[in-house]
Parts: sequence; C-alpha cells; structure tokens
Amino acid sequence: MSLIDRAADLLGSVPQPQRKPVAGEGPETLGPGLIERAVSNDKQLSDEEVVAPAPARVIGRVSRTLNIDLGRLRQQRMITPDAERTPIAENFRRIKRHILANVASSTAGPGVNLIMITSALPGDGKTFCTINLAISIAMEMDRTVLLVDADVAKPSITTALGIKVAAEQGLMDVLLHREIDVADVICKTDIGKLSVLPAGTRHARATELLASEAMRALLQEMAERYADRIIIFDSPPLLSASEACVLATRMGQILVVVEAGKTTEAMLKDALSRIESSNVVGVLLNKGAAPGSGYGYGYGYGYGYGDSA
Repeated sequence: MSLIDRAADLLGSVPQPQRKPVAGEGPETLGPGLIERAVSNDKQLSDEEVVAPAPARVIGRVSRTLNIDLGRLRQQRMITPDAERTPIAENFRRIKRHILANVASSTAGPGVNLIMITSALPGDGKTFCTINLAISIAMEMDRTVLLVDADVAKPSITTALGIKVAAEQGLMDVLLHREIDVADVICKTDIGKLSVLPAGTRHARATELLASEAMRALLQEMAERYADRIIIFDSPPLLSASEACVLATRMGQILVVVEAGKTTEAMLKDALSRIESSNVVGVLLNKGAAPGSGYGYGYGYGYGYGDSA
C-alpha cells in the first residue's frame, strides 16, 4: 500500500469532533564553525537589549540567549521541557523516534538530518507540529536542534515561541548579504539544546533565493558540519507557495501535516505530487479525535520511509 493510500485511510478513519482550531498556526560556502559560534555562548540579554533598535544590518551578534515564553507554549497546548507526561508529548516521542532512526541509519543519504515540516493547506497545524517536534528532539540527551523558520512569506516561529529578536534578521538576510554570517542571526534559547534561525527580511524573490547556490552551501554546512544536530524547517504549505516545493528538493526527510476533516484525499495527492515522494517519511494527522486525550484532537502517523507515493 502506498503512502498516499495509507494517509487516505488515516483521514477516513478518524472521527471529526466539533472543536476550536488549535492555537499556534497561524553565498559563498560558509567557513567552519559559523553555526557553532552562534550557540556556544551563554550570555543572557535583558528584554531591553533584545528589542532595542538595531542597524539594518547587524554583524557579529553571536552571544544571544533568548527566553522562550513557556506559559505561552502551554496556552497553545505545546510541549514544554518541564511538563508532565501528556498525550501530545507521547505522540511526538513516537514520531521523533522514526526521524532519529532514519538519521542514524547506515543507509541514510546525505542531508538526512535536514527535516522539513509542511502541509497541504494553511491552517493545518504545521507550525504547531514543527515546534513540538523540535522541542521533543531537543530533550534528547545527545541531540541538538536548529529550528529554521522557512515560511518566509508568513513567518510565525518567533511569535509562537514568544521571543522577540532585534531587527528580525534571519535566513533571507544570510542569502542576500554576503557579509552576514549565519552565526550572526541564529538565536540560542533557554531550552538548552534548541536554537532558532528566524525567517528574516521578506523578499519578493524568496523562491529564487531558496533555490540559489548560497542556499545549497548553507544547507550543506548545516547538514555536514555537526553530526549531532537536527535541523528542522517550518515550510510554507505545498498548495499555497512555490517556496515549499523548492525547499523540498533539498531536504533529507519531509513530514506532511494534514487536518482531519479538512484536507481531502485529492488535496493530499495534489500536495505530494509537487515534491519528491521518496523523501516523504510520514503524514501527520492533526486535530483528529484521540481516545483518552481529553483535548478533542489527536495525531495519527502514517510512516513510509522510502516509499513511492
């Protein structure tokens, strides 16, 4: 049975409760050590320093640690490091085991630690799932996580995490300006093994930037320099933005989020037809009914690493 067939079975088998939407939606080759410098200093910044006005281009800011608003995460029913065992946390523990097993596989290809989370449509819950997966993996004893906001037209990662970054520079700025190193815009967080790369300045040719040689070099640096690092990309929806399809060609693993009762089988097939199916390792069924969850929604996981859709 193909990945699409299994995903369609999941979509059809989950009862659809009446519920409110889950919160949280909404060039050159780099030199060695750039990413590591960004996450190796533990200096704390005050709120005033974080939001203080900054020049249009900020160079050499490598010692920032930003506080994630754990209360905000709890309000959005997201995972927090201090939380007790919950159905959501357990579901993402199961999901990450598959992801990490692929990374550790002796047959894994290059870039398998580049993980893209996308969806068929806006509002399916991809950012919610991206953040939960990133935090869950960051809780591993021997893994670190870089969370990249690659939804460059509608970035939401920093807002969902409750952090404010001076000048909001990020991925797009690294691709646009050679004098900005990726280390200058990566933010270390107070979740010890989690760092964030914001989307950065919006650009009319974002698709072309993501398809550029500068992006290829950046991804190669991210994927190959540090063996313990998992890089997770929050991508635009596949049926809404061309950036998602370009980004997908350079990812080692892709998870597609679908909303129970909203994403149809035809929509899912259309979305998957736009990307390389061999890199789609799972379909996350979001906002479905989970027995005993108490929340009125849950998660199904259709797993098929290497299957053709």
